Amino acid sequence: MEDYTLDKIRDEIIKFKNDIDFQKLEKFYHSKSFSEILGISRREISHSNFLAWLLGNKESHNLGDFPIKKFLDIILKFSNDKHKSEYSDLYNFFVTEDYIVENLAIQPEYHIKNVGRLDIYVELNLLIDKKEKSIKLIIENKVESKENNDQTNKYYNYFNSFESENNIILYVYLTPISTLELIELTQPECNCKEFIQINYQSIVDYLIEPALNQNISIRTKNILKEYLQSLSQPAIDVEVDGHKKELIMALGNEERKLLSSFWDKNQKLILASLYAISSDPEQEKETRDSIKDALDNLSSDRDRSKLNIKYKGESFVTGIKKSDIGLQTIKLLEQKGLIDETSIKYLKKDKSCSFDLLKEKKDFTETEIKYRKYKTTNEPELIFEGKSYFVARNWDKNNIYKLIDKFEKKFQGLTYEVNQ
Repeated sequence: MEDYTLDKIRDEIIKFKNDIDFQKLEKFYHSKSFSEILGISRREISHSNFLAWLLGNKESHNLGDFPIKKFLDIILKFSNDKHKSEYSDLYNFFVTEDYIVENLAIQPEYHIKNVGRLDIYVELNLLIDKKEKSIKLIIENKVESKENNDQTNKYYNYFNSFESENNIILYVYLTPISTLELIELTQPECNCKEFIQINYQSIVDYLIEPALNQNISIRTKNILKEYLQSLSQPAIDVEVDGHKKELIMALGNEERKLLSSFWDKNQKLILASLYAISSDPEQEKETRDSIKDALDNLSSDRDRSKLNIKYKGESFVTGIKKSDIGLQTIKLLEQKGLIDETSIKYLKKDKSCSFDLLKEKKDFTETEIKYRKYKTTNEPELIFEGKSYFVARNWDKNNIYKLIDKFEKKFQGLTYEVNQ
């Protein structure tokens, strides 16, 4: 950790307080949302009730069918390949919105005798191609705790017998994990793997923020902003019921940009503050240990080593950043004539790294563009048999060795070494 003199610390804090981003963030985070005032900001039943209100097409928000249509889009976005194949035609109608909502009924805390209490139950009747289709949404909402009593399997076993061509049942598992964590999952975290896992951030990104851009009343806008603030507020203390909570459930786009800018301009002071807490004997040990773990990942003395790539002993490129290893390796393979149909399939479909290294632009989701750092604004980075591919950039010390192992197993003679 860089050595700070007292005068330097004072100067940094003065700059910190005068920073415009700090002032905006201080105003935002020092004001309590209405749900925080009531002490219900992390209660599952409160969020379930709010979402039931938001999704309803006859509620006082006067958004009509807009929320339920956006929610169906979210289900589509985070469905796995099996679901996308099974419900391909239906999902196409979701995308084009070429359907009419004939009836929508939503019930939070829906009790099923001898089965359990479902967090949110939705019955949706759509008119598609002049034919009625019934869709039921089984939504299990987990804010503060993991699944217990095998709830998701119980719900699936109960409702599955009702499924038919015109009575489709979609199972949704809603949690506050980050979108980065969500798209890294190879299967949902709940016991029943038939559920489609989504998160609160997707509710913000694809429903609440788009709703704020609609022609809505000031009252509705204030309600949505209040709810967004309740999701954004860090929950550090344990609530009275003793449940451990996610630090932040979701962030609005404006808050994310402000916080990112704030971090970029104040890294040194923030890191120095964390170091002071981690080494302060008056702090609780659990707090010191947590902060130290954060420092190990954030501090300026973290692993900044770069890599060299060799092929059959010949040095190809030296001193590359970890984030560029995928792109540089693809360039090497192309130069050596090692890109063929088999290798393309291997790099696209192998899941040892949790997601595809190569992808065509037409196959990107908004989430992948936003979080995976595929540089789709540039020219394609690989063209093979008329198809244009882009290369994922999301490599760091947590996943880079999986990628290296993947390359070295497939392409004999390809080696990597740390550039000291």
